[in-house]
Amino acid sequence: MQRSLRWLVVASMAPLFALGAACGPQPAIVITSPTHGAFTTSTTVNLTGTISGVSLGQHEVRVNGVLASLNTTNGAWSISLPASATEGTINPYYAELRVAPNGLVKKRQRIVVISGQSVADGAFSLNGVALRLGDTGLDQLEPLIAGGVAIDPATLLPVNTLLIDNYCAIGGPFGTCLGRVDVRVSNPPASITGFSIDADSMTNFVTGDVDIQNLRIDLDIIGVSGIAPSCGLRLTASNTQILGDYALSPAAGDPTAVDVNQNPGTLDVSFTGFNQEFTDGICDFPLIGDLIQLIIGDVEPLVLDGFQDFLDDPDGAGPVDAPVADAIEVALADISISGPIGEALQVNFEAPLFAVTEDNAGVTLGSDTRITASVGNDPGECLPPVGAPDLSASYHVPESFPSFGATTPVGGLPYGLAVSISTSAFNQLLKAQIECGLLQTSLTEIDLGTGLQPVTAGLLSLFIPTLAGFDPEQPMRIDLKPTLAPFLTGAPGPGGEIAELKIPQLQIEVHFDNFAGNGGLVIRGAIDLRSGLGLTFDNLTSSLAFSVASVTDLKIAFLVSNITVNEASLAQVLGFLLPDVLPALGDGLGGFPLPQFFGLSLEGVEVSRQGQFLTLFADLN
Repeated sequence: MQRSLRWLVVASMAPLFALGAACGPQPAIVITSPTHGAFTTSTTVNLTGTISGVSLGQHEVRVNGVLASLNTTNGAWSISLPASATEGTINPYYAELRVAPNGLVKKRQRIVVISGQSVADGAFSLNGVALRLGDTGLDQLEPLIAGGVAIDPATLLPVNTLLIDNYCAIGGPFGTCLGRVDVRVSNPPASITGFSIDADSMTNFVTGDVDIQNLRIDLDIIGVSGIAPSCGLRLTASNTQILGDYALSPAAGDPTAVDVNQNPGTLDVSFTGFNQEFTDGICDFPLIGDLIQLIIGDVEPLVLDGFQDFLDDPDGAGPVDAPVADAIEVALADISISGPIGEALQVNFEAPLFAVTEDNAGVTLGSDTRITASVGNDPGECLPPVGAPDLSASYHVPESFPSFGATTPVGGLPYGLAVSISTSAFNQLLKAQIECGLLQTSLTEIDLGTGLQPVTAGLLSLFIPTLAGFDPEQPMRIDLKPTLAPFLTGAPGPGGEIAELKIPQLQIEVHFDNFAGNGGLVIRGAIDLRSGLGLTFDNLTSSLAFSVASVTDLKIAFLVSNITVNEASLAQVLGFLLPDVLPALGDGLGGFPLPQFFGLSLEGVEVSRQGQFLTLFADLN
């Protein structure tokens, strides 16, 4: 019996939601220009539109309460209204089709125009992303660079290489020679126990200093005539240092990559010192010390030249790189952020480099950004839900590209890596995600301060008294649908948050949940609001997490009402209720995932502003 009564109540509501089924043309008002979400730098907006489905002579158009000029022949109307001179202002324009004698509102349409500059869909946000490698970040690169260089002294001094030929090792009286020797490289082949590369940033270049440990060269001293002895000699050098300077720049053929070139004339090789020991035979013959010094004098430059030839740039400014330069390029290829982030967020994220700057505290890679949405199932693509907007531009804030120091700007902490994004680039990201369905939310439970409760006609009747006439257990649904992208203004949030977030014309709908689509629409409105955006770094997921707080400047306009309601009272109630509901949008924003760098995860140090850019400072863990 209860179920039958409920369905009877629901069936009785059907006439409320069948307004479009009436015979004849229906009243309509359309704003033809400007487009919803347009950007302007003017202080005046010219609006045009049309009305139809009514007797033109008995109706009027008002926009924001101001009477528009109406052509009663074709229904075209126009009006000029002010726009704010303050950038980032949401300017709503609320057009109403009214009956002229009594002001009865028949239809409404609302658009928003945003004061400020914009970046067109598909265009680049210039200087949008900075990636900074500090000293400790460069330290993390060093093993990767070393792994890309193959130093093998056996190839520089192959076994059996003749170093000294028929040398008079023992002189006799009157210029005679009592013994001659040959000196050859012997087994085991020349070797080292290892090497490391020390990378440090300097002004306009990066040093890539190679330190080779325990060079060993085994030699055979072969007596070929007279009384010259034969023996084995081992030469060792505890350290061999190869100093080089390298300039970094965007690669000409691929601006997403870093090109590394050895600075001409900067390669310098030196030994700490040779030591020698005899490994077999008798070589303590008188005057043999002169031979040892000769051997060292011949071997040292040979080895130095060999290392230098191997590590030097073979063609100068040509296409072939020096081994260390090439290894630095390969290591830096692991710090791309655009691909992994784009795939994780299902957007196309392009970040070609415009500059690579070296200073005494680190290296900064500067990129332009282009972030767009594409429909599909491939990486970087999304499948937008029905009703997701297709937007033509995002809000642009002119900002200076940041400069970095050795420590974070707030806590003064050292860091290994920093990722910075401009306001404009972040707004491009929000735009692309909104086009992919971000923030489309259906609430069937809400928390009014006592925990989550199902959204029912009985609950909503506290705010919409007309619903008290329906079954109190009737399921209801609150839909939130963005019609434009939220955007950051570049200012701090109203509660001191790291950023100010504005959400223009967020559509709110109340539905009877039994009806499909818009069949059970009770009321539709539009919300503009200003809030603070908080950013924290989650070390477990290596992502930036968002929170929406300090909701203020909340404006509500009603567009469709299929029940009798006091709009002013409802707007006042919703203005009280929505600040408790809207912070859930922070969860809808999801996380800003950051990829691993060099196979290492990030450990957050600080989230703050570096200059005007939102910046995560982290260590590589």
